[in-house]
Amino acid sequence: MSDLAELGFDKDVFLNANWRAAIGDNPGYGYSTVFQSLNAEALICEGNGDGARAECLRLLASTCSMMIEPGSINEPFKPRWQDFQEGKRSAIADDFTLEQLRFFESILKDIDEPWLKARLADLLWLCLRPRNPDHARAAINAYTSHPIDPETWLRDIDDCWERATRLCHQLRWHEKLEEIEGELYTAFLVDYPDSPFMHLRLAGLLKKLNPASDNSKAIAQRIFDLGSALNGANNFFESRGYFELAEKLYKKLKDDDQWLSTLILLAESHEKEGDSRVGGSQMAANSFYENAIQAYRKIPVKYRGQFNVDDRLTQLRDKLSKSGEGSLNEMGMFQTPSVDIRETIDASIEHVKGKDRPEVGLLFFTGFYGGPNVEELEVTAKEIVNHSPLSSLFGATHMSADGRVIGKTPAANLSASEDDEANQAILMRQLIQQFTIEIQLVVRGNILPALEQLTKEHRFSRRLLEDLCYHSPIVPEGRKFLVATALWFGFERDFSNAIHLLSPQLEHMVRCQLKAAGAHTSNVDKEGIENENGLSSLMDMPEAAAVFGGDLVFEIKAIFTESIGSNLRNEVAHGMLDDNSSSSLASVYAWWMLLRIVVRSIYVAVKEDAE
Repeated sequence: MSDLAELGFDKDVFLNANWRAAIGDNPGYGYSTVFQSLNAEALICEGNGDGARAECLRLLASTCSMMIEPGSINEPFKPRWQDFQEGKRSAIADDFTLEQLRFFESILKDIDEPWLKARLADLLWLCLRPRNPDHARAAINAYTSHPIDPETWLRDIDDCWERATRLCHQLRWHEKLEEIEGELYTAFLVDYPDSPFMHLRLAGLLKKLNPASDNSKAIAQRIFDLGSALNGANNFFESRGYFELAEKLYKKLKDDDQWLSTLILLAESHEKEGDSRVGGSQMAANSFYENAIQAYRKIPVKYRGQFNVDDRLTQLRDKLSKSGEGSLNEMGMFQTPSVDIRETIDASIEHVKGKDRPEVGLLFFTGFYGGPNVEELEVTAKEIVNHSPLSSLFGATHMSADGRVIGKTPAANLSASEDDEANQAILMRQLIQQFTIEIQLVVRGNILPALEQLTKEHRFSRRLLEDLCYHSPIVPEGRKFLVATALWFGFERDFSNAIHLLSPQLEHMVRCQLKAAGAHTSNVDKEGIENENGLSSLMDMPEAAAVFGGDLVFEIKAIFTESIGSNLRNEVAHGMLDDNSSSSLASVYAWWMLLRIVVRSIYVAVKEDAE
């Protein structure tokens, strides 16, 4: 991208360019149309021999070429196209130079066109330091000047309104946020006979805003009513979108009666569509029956008798014809007494607060917990086993959420020592249970609160994380981009994608470290074919403890390979994680653990070099 100063034009070049007429009054497809229109005008200027105006228009067009990613905190703009093979892409926010940003700042007040004004103001807020809140306010006002219309809502305007709310949160501009909520709610009350999903889209955005309680109840009720009407007309797919949102809204409102009614209707909708698909596709019908079972299983045990849930589940299992599903009826939920971790949360926030650079923040973020201490966990586990002998007298069967048997623990061998295989299995079960509790406390009390504080103060770009991975001695060569992307997903709160990417990368790290220590990480089968061992086998190798230490070996096993633990490696490898389970506390911890390993490896390497 050319430097404007070298081209010899300034604000006057922009004012005399035909940018306003080029964009027009109503860009049909949002930023895509704005980008194409400015580029087309640049070609006209170039054809007329006016290089300065052409370059100015191209620069403005490049800012509008980026696509909005409204849910992203650190990188709200992504390239419109990217060729990984050739290493090419369209513009991103980091491409614009300081001189170009200063130019945008000089022309911002002269722009009355909302698409361009919002984009330039947002870029200035995102990239220019120190940050100027006026830039964010200008972007917010421009974004929300677009009308709420079902015909154009999905043409970038929905993203504009959502991006505006994100900026309001960053500024803590509560008055504007309430104003935006009011406009969205007013639009939500309008009837859209030709656009049945418009209410769902508006309600979804209102839910992200955490609407006031007096509006949220009315929103939930209308969403429920619309879903019921669609379900009554056998529009099952459309109705479930409304029921799924209504269920979340009623759950948040703690309206148990309506929440339960919504779950029942949601389950019935799945079952009815399954029945309608039996003649055409048994596979499709099975998936709907499974979804119906999952919806019924959300109903707490104490309400199941009221809705005859047990009978309904039995009928669904017959339709599903899947072995092992009969045990689902015996599974219930129990809740332990809550623990007040407010002091822990406050301490975690203070621990990472006020750091001058994101790199320093990461060092503190990965320093408040060093992983499990196996010796201490073992002492606690033995005390529990000794004081609760009845829990060890019988074997235990461990099942996944969908009713599959994933592991079994034998009964205690009372005539043998602690070294007995059965007794060691019982101890390992208790160790993992204790560590699971520890993980929950660390994630809720330390990791998530500290992460929120860090992202309020700093921007963690993918490029920064790539640099960290480049300097980390534990990240293998050629894996910088993959590992950095896995870590970046966490800063985007996208732990689902993070766990699917980081799990195989962690396995490769372990393999490389063991190979470097002289271990043989592969096996040869009967036909002479060499196969690499999986993570479970790697962590059981005697060299693993020498390379990683006993605590880290246990940590990796409990999170990634133990069937009675989180077992994330195998859950990822076999596609067993769904939208919810892939964002579990274990996934969050696994992401933070990898970040800790990468960051701390740099710290240790620097410290050793200094010595």
